[in-house]
Amino acid sequence: PANVGITFGTGEKIEGDSTDLTITSGAKINLTATSDVVIPTNVGLHFTDANEKIESDGTDLTINAGADINLTATTDINVPSGVGLTFGDDGEKIEGDGTDLTIASSAKINLTATSDIHVPNNVGIVFGGDSEKIEGDGTDLVISANNLTVDAAADITLDAAGNDLNFAAGGTTVLTITNSSSDVIVKPIVDTKDLIFQQTDGTEVMRIEDGA
Repeated sequence: PANVGITFGTGEKIEGDSTDLTITSGAKINLTATSDVVIPTNVGLHFTDANEKIESDGTDLTINAGADINLTATTDINVPSGVGLTFGDDGEKIEGDGTDLTIASSAKINLTATSDIHVPNNVGIVFGGDSEKIEGDGTDLVISANNLTVDAAADITLDAAGNDLNFAAGGTTVLTITNSSSDVIVKPIVDTKDLIFQQTDGTEVMRIEDGA
């Protein structure tokens, strides 16, 4: 009858009140099955109250929590290939295809860190296509682009601790500006070539010839 239970030992009881079935245990409740434990569609598992619940509608599995959801694992949490994590809606998503990891956002992606963000050696950040790239090899940083524009609201400072500023054309250095005991040396690198100053229309206004 309702409100009459079956007890097992001490502190272990199954009882119904004509509405709810209650299983009470003084310790763990162990489910031992050789196949699945099946929960019907739209019937959930509650933890403490309805704010913490796992439920399926036959298509989607929903995990609700009134606060944080904490995942504790001693190894990786694996998400299958081609299955992503969405935030808010499908416009914000992290997904891998077994080769590439894609982070999609319908607006900004904000990185918040209290220390550096490290990119490994010889791994670059690509903008658009491979023709626009920033990459370092642990020694040198290379910025590749078709046209490169540096736009600063204030000053631009070029600081070379090696004392040389090198200007190259097609990979060949053609001009250097060097600090020599606080003297500034401007030097064309190709021998027998002049240093020429022009107006914007190409009119030559001054030439310092190779012969001085």
